Amino acid sequence: MADYVWASDARLLGAGGDGEVRVGFHRETGDKVAMKKMYEHEYLYDAIINESEILEEVAHDNVVNLLGLTCNNQGTFMVMELMDGSLGDVISSRKLGEHDIRAVMRQILEGLAWIHAHRVVHQDVKTSNVLVKRDGEKNKFVVKLADFAAARRLRTRPWSNKVGTLTFNAPELLKGATSFGTAIDVWGAGCIFAEMLLGSNPFDVTDEEDWDSFDCFVADFAKKLGIDGCGMGYQDWCRERARERILEKMARWKAEDVRSRIKDPDAVELLKRMLAIDPARRISAQDALKMPYFQEKAEDTARRVLPTMMTASGNLRPAWIKINNAAPSIATM
Repeated sequence: MADYVWASDARLLGAGGDGEVRVGFHRETGDKVAMKKMYEHEYLYDAIINESEILEEVAHDNVVNLLGLTCNNQGTFMVMELMDGSLGDVISSRKLGEHDIRAVMRQILEGLAWIHAHRVVHQDVKTSNVLVKRDGEKNKFVVKLADFAAARRLRTRPWSNKVGTLTFNAPELLKGATSFGTAIDVWGAGCIFAEMLLGSNPFDVTDEEDWDSFDCFVADFAKKLGIDGCGMGYQDWCRERARERILEKMARWKAEDVRSRIKDPDAVELLKRMLAIDPARRISAQDALKMPYFQEKAEDTARRVLPTMMTASGNLRPAWIKINNAAPSIATM
């Protein structure tokens, strides 16, 4: 691992609550990598060990590749392959075509089916945690699940339901469940699917003035007056308001309502199965891959390079790897 070089002034790829990711390189070959430096907190050491062990255990073509883990006088690092961009950045720039959407979803689900078979739950499936890289030899693109910081192995004891990102959280998480499984990952993937098909996440409330602006302003003002908001801090209070709004949207949402906007009935059926409110009725990643949406059009699923990842010269845009909620603008890529 001493072969990899970290520089604190290297290009920043992302930063979050547990560390920051910068471009590193191999000392001899010069090959670029992504290096995640953990912040120096004792509890984060256990977190990086857990994340690295899980990544080694679930190594797969559709899971970001861990190259190693090292500790030195500069800190504790995870070294990973450098990808060419996040799906979040791609779809924020334009609506993808049907073939690209199908290719992305197949690979996301293949990655999820694999980690679920190894009894691992990602817990934070969202567009910024899905990375894209071109495979020049095979003239196609590869989609990989990334950021396993929240990932856990399936177990029987209760888990915290305050995981992941609210607008990608499954209903059972928002309702406070402490016993849940792989179905929460399928829900997150379903939200990604919906965002690619419709242009936005159907459960996104981050732009709704009633909670994002007004409620948080009131909560902040109350905090300054020494009012704690029923025992919760103002950030928790805002999160609770967002949770309520998302649950309201979920209660109103029906897959049939988007049929006029989605031409492919097989896509509507798959979306309906992935976004089933009842986790017991939600389709598994493995079974989703058997749906007609994929089976009848297999020739389209893994042969194209995403056009929105290409520059005018035909090269892929510079790489970004996100951790937690860090997401630089597509304009900087």
